[in-house]
Amino acid sequence: MTEQASFEWSRPSLTLLYRVTSTLSSANTKTQILNDLLFLLKQHFNAAAGSIQLITDEGIMSLTAYYGISEDQANSIQHAPIDGHLFSFETDVIDEIQIRDNELDADDLPPTQLCIPVRYKIRTLGVINLFVDHNVNIDEETAYLLLSVGAHLGEFFERDKREQIRRKQLIKEERNIIANELHDSLAQTLASLRFQVRILDQSVQPFGDFMAIKTIESVEHGLEEATTDLRELIAHCRVPIEQQGLVPAIERAVEKFRKDTGIHILFQSNEETLHLPSNIELNAYRIVQESLTNIKKHASAYIVRVLLNHDENGNVRILVENDGKGFDQRKIHSEEGEHLGLTIMKERARHLGGNLKIETEPDEGTRIELSFQYKDAEDNS
Repeated sequence: MTEQASFEWSRPSLTLLYRVTSTLSSANTKTQILNDLLFLLKQHFNAAAGSIQLITDEGIMSLTAYYGISEDQANSIQHAPIDGHLFSFETDVIDEIQIRDNELDADDLPPTQLCIPVRYKIRTLGVINLFVDHNVNIDEETAYLLLSVGAHLGEFFERDKREQIRRKQLIKEERNIIANELHDSLAQTLASLRFQVRILDQSVQPFGDFMAIKTIESVEHGLEEATTDLRELIAHCRVPIEQQGLVPAIERAVEKFRKDTGIHILFQSNEETLHLPSNIELNAYRIVQESLTNIKKHASAYIVRVLLNHDENGNVRILVENDGKGFDQRKIHSEEGEHLGLTIMKERARHLGGNLKIETEPDEGTRIELSFQYKDAEDNS
């Protein structure tokens, strides 16, 4: 690329650059910012449609934002191979902008496609595509303008990536602090109570008070369960769900359930890996975990089944069902709080923007179905 432009910026170009930098530094959501950026380019270049695609770690082009393109057309380029979007630094700045035939091959779109590299320093992160009339003139100023827009967008994505990493590190540190506090306070208190109850049990045994012994055994059992639950909570605080992935995390929860209960449990998934933002993974996992905990404590089940399905439209469905004794659904919102865990599960489903369906009757088993949608248009981590 030439080191210095041999022209003076025109007023429209400077205005566009100013608006682009203002848009990329705004406090709006990432999706809104990218849509606003495409709208600015649409206005300036009179483009009929546009899109932004980013290169993923798997080496494919992921569609991040678009306008003027139908859902079917968007799906056709959602995971396009990277081969057709390779850019190299050219000696002539004008050659940096690729002019290609419309890759969507759609009659309702102009035949010409401008491909502008999105770069951070020397790394190409993706491409901006503008669908324009075939007579577009790419002079030196226009080429520099487009490359500057791509460079500003590259800086935006780099800042966003660093911010996500920083946030995840802060969350990890906070979770470790919580885990340490739980271990040093509540875990020690439970251990002390278990020791005191054991001494009480030994002192009552010689007197043969049946009711007192049974009550103490019940308290001991409750303390054991509370200690086990606390250990699991501490373990999950120390190993964030995003480091495990949702499918492997559910597999481990299922295996632990099998070992702890001896109940026949089956897990089926049409995904080996499912890439979701950490807050979505965590809420979905907690719903599965609470479902299994309720089965272990209350259901007296013989068979448990866990299913996870994910389709190309981003619909996620998780089903946990058992053949146990079920319960009266009216107790979910009762003042007794007996099924507070189920109420919390519904709150988690609402945070996912999804729905939690609970089907159960006494002696008829229980079926819990979580459904939500996530499209990789914006990282919510």
